[in-house]
Amino acid sequence: MRRRLTWPMGHLFSAFLALLAAPLSAQQGTLTGRVIDRETSQPMNGAQVQLLGAGEANSGGVLTNQAGQFRMQVPGGSYSIVVVTVGYETARVDGVDVPAGGTASIEIMMTSRALALNPIVVSISRGREEKALEAPASISVVSAARIQERAAITPAEYLKALPGVDVVQTGLTQSNTVTRGFNNVFSGAMLTMTDNRYAFVPSLRFNAYNMIPTTPLDIERIEVLLGPAAALYGPNSASGVMHIITSSPIDKPGTTFSLSGGERDVFHGAFRQAFAFSEKAGLKVSGQYFRGDDWKFVDPVELAARESAIEQGADPSTLQVGARDFGAERWGGEARLDLRPWDDGEVIFSVGHNQLVRSVELTGIGAGQANDWGYTFGQARLRKGRLFAQTFVNKSDAGDSFLLRTGQPIIDKSNMVAGQVQYGFLLGDMLDVITGVDVQRTTPKTEGTINGSNEDDDGIDEIGGYVHATASLSEQFDLVGALRIDDHSRLDELNYSPRAALVFKPTEGQNFRLTYNRAFSTPSTNNLFLDLRAGRIPLPIPDGSGGFFGFDVRTQGVPTSGFTFNQQCTGGVQGLCMYSPFATQLGQIPANGALLWNTLVAPTLAFNPALGPTLGQLGLSPTQFLQIISNPAAGDLESWLLRFNQEDTENPFRPDAGPVAVNRIRPTITNTYEVGYKGVIADRLSLSVDVYRSEIKDFVGPLRVETPSVFLTGTSVGGFLAQRLIGAGLPAQVAQGLAAQLAGSAAAIPLGTVAPDQRSDSDLVLTYRNFGDVDLWGTDFGMQFIATDKVSFTGSLSWVSEECFDFNEDGSCTSSSDISLNAPTFKGSFGARFMDQLSGLSLDGRVRYSDAFTMNSGVYLGDVDSYAVVDANIGYKLPVAAQAQVSLTVTNLFDNVHREFIGAPELGRLALLKLQYTF
Repeated sequence: MRRRLTWPMGHLFSAFLALLAAPLSAQQGTLTGRVIDRETSQPMNGAQVQLLGAGEANSGGVLTNQAGQFRMQVPGGSYSIVVVTVGYETARVDGVDVPAGGTASIEIMMTSRALALNPIVVSISRGREEKALEAPASISVVSAARIQERAAITPAEYLKALPGVDVVQTGLTQSNTVTRGFNNVFSGAMLTMTDNRYAFVPSLRFNAYNMIPTTPLDIERIEVLLGPAAALYGPNSASGVMHIITSSPIDKPGTTFSLSGGERDVFHGAFRQAFAFSEKAGLKVSGQYFRGDDWKFVDPVELAARESAIEQGADPSTLQVGARDFGAERWGGEARLDLRPWDDGEVIFSVGHNQLVRSVELTGIGAGQANDWGYTFGQARLRKGRLFAQTFVNKSDAGDSFLLRTGQPIIDKSNMVAGQVQYGFLLGDMLDVITGVDVQRTTPKTEGTINGSNEDDDGIDEIGGYVHATASLSEQFDLVGALRIDDHSRLDELNYSPRAALVFKPTEGQNFRLTYNRAFSTPSTNNLFLDLRAGRIPLPIPDGSGGFFGFDVRTQGVPTSGFTFNQQCTGGVQGLCMYSPFATQLGQIPANGALLWNTLVAPTLAFNPALGPTLGQLGLSPTQFLQIISNPAAGDLESWLLRFNQEDTENPFRPDAGPVAVNRIRPTITNTYEVGYKGVIADRLSLSVDVYRSEIKDFVGPLRVETPSVFLTGTSVGGFLAQRLIGAGLPAQVAQGLAAQLAGSAAAIPLGTVAPDQRSDSDLVLTYRNFGDVDLWGTDFGMQFIATDKVSFTGSLSWVSEECFDFNEDGSCTSSSDISLNAPTFKGSFGARFMDQLSGLSLDGRVRYSDAFTMNSGVYLGDVDSYAVVDANIGYKLPVAAQAQVSLTVTNLFDNVHREFIGAPELGRLALLKLQYTF
C-alpha cells in the first residue's frame, strides 16, 4: 500500500504566510522606469504610475513624460507598480525591488484593449506571428493571466468555455477534448502540441492531458485552432489543434511556486525556477505533484467478471479484474535551456517526464488501470529569422497498467522520433511563402500484449511536405493557398491536403473570410495492428449444473488483406464455415449446428438435472431420452446466424444477415467549407461567428463485432423434438409442451463462430471498418466585451446539425454499426469577470450548458443527459506581499451531480484553494 502525503490546509496556510514577511528599510531609494506600448514599442505619455505600499505620499502616483519615463523617491523595499491610461488594460507588476540608497529601473509594456481583443497568435500559419483577427481561420487564446488566476489540475480545464471546443471530463484529471464533435474515449482526434512538439502518447495516439509534464506556471498561453489544419500540420489534425506555448526563462526569470488543496483530498504543488544568465542565455526547471480521491464508478461488466473469477477460485487480494484504484496521483517536471546567439534567433533544448502513478482511463474495450505509466520527451529546436527546425522524441512506458475487465497487462514501451524543417520567405511585395518538411517514425513496443501477433511488424514511417502562400491582393483582400502531400508507409496512396481562403478586411479590426480545407486522419496503430483478447462472454451451460462456458472476445486491427469470408463449406448456413470451441479437433466445419447435436446439444438436454423429475414421470431415464432425440435426419434441424450485440445485456445476440467483408482501412478524409467573421467594435467588443459544412469520407467507426455466431433455430428444434417424442409414444400435448421447453434451451447455445479467412478459431472478432460518407453543418459564436477597465464579459455558443448517424436505420444510434458525434448538438457558456489591479481582487463566474447526446464509443453506448453547471473563481493579491496570490476556484459550484460520458463516474463539486508566490 502506498503511503499518502496529507497536508491539512491550516498548516499549508501557515507555511505559506511565513514566507511573506519582508523587512522594509527607511532609507530612500530611487525608482525609474519607462512605459511603452506592447505592440508598437512607442513611449506612452501621460500614463498614471502608482506604487502599492509606498505610503500616503505616493498614493496619487506620478505621470509619465513624453518619453514615457517616470521617476519616484521611495523607501527601500519591494513594491507593486500599477499603470493606468485611457484605452489600455491596467498593468500591474509585482515584486519590484528598490534598494535602499540605490536605484531600480523597470520597463512596463501596456496592452491596448484592441490588442487584448486581437492577440498575436502563431498556430494558424505554423510559427508565423499574426493577429488573430487577420488570420484565415478561427482561433481562441487563453492568456497566462487567466491561467494563473485559476486552480486547474490539467490544461484541458482552461478550454471548457471556448467556442467549438468539446471537453468531456471523465475523472479528476481525465478528459477527452476535441473541436466540433466526433469525440471518443481514448481520443486523439485533436492534434495537441506543446511548443511545436506532439504531446500525445506515442503509438496509442491518445491525448492524455494528465500526462503532459508542463506545469501551469510554465504556460504563456494556449491557442486552440478550430477546424481542419492538415495543410500545414499534416495527418490527424482534422479536429483542430491545441497548442500549449510555454515561457522562456530569459523573458520570465525568477522563482514561482504554488500549492493547491481542497475537496476530494486534493493536493497539487508546482514550482518553476528560471535563471536569466544574460539576454543570451537562460535555464528553467519546473515540476509538479498531484494526488486526490477520484469520483467512483462501478462497471457492472468488471463486477460480474470479478465475481465469476472469485467463484472459480481466484484470490481476491491479487485478482486484477475489477481491481479499481480510485486514487489519482501523478508527478512530473521539465528542464529547458534557451540560447540566443543571434538577435533574430534562438536554440532551445528541453526534456521532461511525467509519471502517472495511478489513474483509471477509459478505452474502447473497457477501462484500464494506469499504474506508474511514464511519459518522457526530449526536444531540440532552432529558429533563425524565418528558418525553424526541430527534432524530438516521445517515449511511453505503461509500467504495471492493466485492463480492468480482463486483468490483462498493458505493456507499452513505444516511442516516436520526429524531425521538422520549415522556412518562410517573401516573393516580391505581395507573396509570403512558408514551406517545410516533416518526418516521423512510430515504433510500437507492446511485448505481445496490445499488438499480439503483429508485434514484429508494426512500425510506421511518415513523411510530408507542404507549401503555404499568402498573397496580399490589396489592402483589403488576401488570398491564401496551401498544399501538403504525405506518404504513410502502411498506405498505398499519397494523401493530399489543399487549403484555400479569401480574406476580406474592410476596415481595421474587421475580418470576413471564406475558406476550404481538406484534412485526413491516418489509421492508428490500433486500427492496423491491435491484437488483444478483450474479454470473454460467459454463457450458462443449459444442463442445470450452474456452470458456464463462453467465447473469447478478440479486438483486432485490420490487416492489409482486410477480413474476407470467401471460404465455402457445403451444408453450412449461406455456404459458410465455422469454428466451434466444442469441436476444436475438427477444425473448420460447415456453419451448421446440427453437426454438434449428438455430441453436445442432445446430451446437454438429456442430462439436465432439472429435467430428471419430468422424465421420471414419463417413465424415461436420461439415457433412454437421449436415444430418442439422437441422430436427426438431414433437414430436421435448421441453423441461423446471430451477432453478439455488446450494448444489450439482456438479449446479447441479434439476428444477422451474414458477415460482410471488411476492406483494408483507408484514411478518413474531411472536406470543410467555412464562412467566418471576426471583428472588434469600438475597442471593447470582440465577436466571432463561423458557419461551416463538413463532409467526411471513410469515417473509421468504433470497434464492432464482425463475426456472427451459429445457432439452431428454436422452431426447427421444437418441431424435431415433438416429432421424436410423439413417435416414442408420448401424448401429443405432452410431447409438444416438453419440446417447446427444451427448444428454448437448445436454441440459446452459440455453437460456433463464422471466422474470417484470416483466422482459424472461434473467437468473436471486434475490428474497425470505414463507413460511408457523413455530412453535417455547424456554427460557432464567441464574444468578449470589455465593459469597463474592471468588468468584462465572455460568451460562446456552438451548434451542429447532427447528433449521430443511424446507418442501420433502426431508429437508434446505439448500434455498433452507427456513428455518434459523442458530443452535444448545442452547448454554450456565459461568463463575467471583475478585475481590480489596484486592490489585487478578481472575481470570475461562468455558467456552462451541454445538451443531451447519444454516446457510441467502443463498449460504451447509451444516452448522456444534459447538464448545466456554474463555475466561480476569486483571486486576491495579498497586501502583505504583492508577489503572493490566493485563488479559490470552485467547479460546479452548486454540486449538480452529472455524468459527461457513459462509463465515467458522476461528477460533483470541486473546490480548490491555490496559494501562489513569486520571488
